[in-house]
Amino acid sequence: MVSVIATPQATSSLHASLRLGNRVVPGTFFLALLLTLFAIAADQFLAPALYSSSPLWAMAACLLLVWRRGYPLGSAFDPVAGSCSMCLSTPRIAMFCGAHAAFVLAALATQGALQPVFGTFTTGGWIVAALKLSILAPTFLLLPSAEWLIFWHAYKAEALAAVVVLFTFFPSRVINSIWPWYGQALGKFVFFLSHTVVPSLAYRSSLTPTLAGPDLDVTILLACSGIDGVNLFDYLFAFVVFLDWNRLRKERSLLAYFAGVAVIVLSNALRITSFVVLGNHGFAKFVERFHLTAGWIFFTIVFLTYISLSYRHLLSGAVAEPPTSNRA
Repeated sequence: MVSVIATPQATSSLHASLRLGNRVVPGTFFLALLLTLFAIAADQFLAPALYSSSPLWAMAACLLLVWRRGYPLGSAFDPVAGSCSMCLSTPRIAMFCGAHAAFVLAALATQGALQPVFGTFTTGGWIVAALKLSILAPTFLLLPSAEWLIFWHAYKAEALAAVVVLFTFFPSRVINSIWPWYGQALGKFVFFLSHTVVPSLAYRSSLTPTLAGPDLDVTILLACSGIDGVNLFDYLFAFVVFLDWNRLRKERSLLAYFAGVAVIVLSNALRITSFVVLGNHGFAKFVERFHLTAGWIFFTIVFLTYISLSYRHLLSGAVAEPPTSNRA
């Protein structure tokens, strides 16, 4: 349910607050984020060259966390301390729509020239990737900079979480671009761990390094990079963060996220090591049959172990629930 709430301090600004279910949020800020999400989706639909899941995930994460947080008590948006009187003006909405239209027209006009570098890991490919993220820029046209500064102070944690999602969640492009180096480092690390148990193991260097053993050769493909484990960790960690957002210690949660990604990467190396060791000690058929399906089970167990050990350290102890209202 969505309803508009007028507070005694801002009776002339009915748009100032929105009640979404049992959460009260600053209406102007929330609507600006919602407009941005719809505009990005429309841009990518009209101009497929602009497609990138990162801006969509980041904006969706910010919207959900702002809703989960509700009014930050004691801020300029506190319905008790005084409601914000900002609004989305028609000229600013027109500038916002015009900027997005310009992005679409530019993408359609240059699609043929840029097509050869789309998705590549060249300098041009990275420039195109950066341009895809720039479709977030028109959002700042919706409100004056001074008002965005107020929003930043009130929702700094939510904004930083969106930035983390924008640049680190589902990092397929990053893994693909560093694979020639990361693949070698992963292969040599697995060889170092496995060689003590499989002395006759040999290392064959290539883009997809191979660990050749007496009973089983293990080739480390890009799919073995651990990207699936990182993606699974992102989904599950984001779910936990969303549920407990108002109780979390935000700085510790940020550190826990990056530490968790590191744990997944290390666990992936240990997983491949186990394939090499088991496959060369009489379990070659077992490894060949279950090495793909066992990955999801393995990474889920790693996540559950990690979150069970770190969870209580992430909580602040006090629940900061936003105010609710029954007024319509």
